[in-house]
Amino acid sequence: MRNQQFLLVTFLLAVLSGCASMPGMPGYISEEKSSFDGSTQLSMEPAFVYRDNDGFSGSDLKLSLLWRSTMENDDIVLEAFVDGAHSFARGESLHFNVDGEVVSFKALEELTNIDYEPGVYSTVYVPGGNVSSKRYLVSRDFITRILEASQVGVRLDLRRSFVEGVFSDTTSSSAHEAFGAFMQKVEQKS
Repeated sequence: MRNQQFLLVTFLLAVLSGCASMPGMPGYISEEKSSFDGSTQLSMEPAFVYRDNDGFSGSDLKLSLLWRSTMENDDIVLEAFVDGAHSFARGESLHFNVDGEVVSFKALEELTNIDYEPGVYSTVYVPGGNVSSKRYLVSRDFITRILEASQVGVRLDLRRSFVEGVFSDTTSSSAHEAFGAFMQKVEQKS
């Protein structure tokens, strides 16, 4: 029985890591070229920040990145997502604990964006639901710093609660791994 469970977990991890290269999957990076001004845009599908440093603890928080060749040289847009219809706290609402030093960011917009994601039919039906998000302006240096740090925690303050997780988790579909791949593509394009 234990061997069967191990084989099942191994199979699922292999499938998930292969899926990161598919559109719509966590961490997928798409590239677009503007017909308007010839600029390049890289965008990353939201990837998981797991509750614990194990990749199996579930995730209440997802992070994604966006970069355009027309942006200021050091700028990256980081977007934080949480399931459900929630208002994010005002002021500095996104916090990173980078090896013991807390770095906080204020959102680019005042209002929280709340979208509805429809359900998905596969072998089973996965119901749809609301997803709340806000965008934050960060620097390339900051992204490099959190990728190189040994321990990074993330906390997102909502109006009446918060969500948090371990950014430094490097398991499949994690934000850490996707951020690393994203930054490599940014370096190639700039």
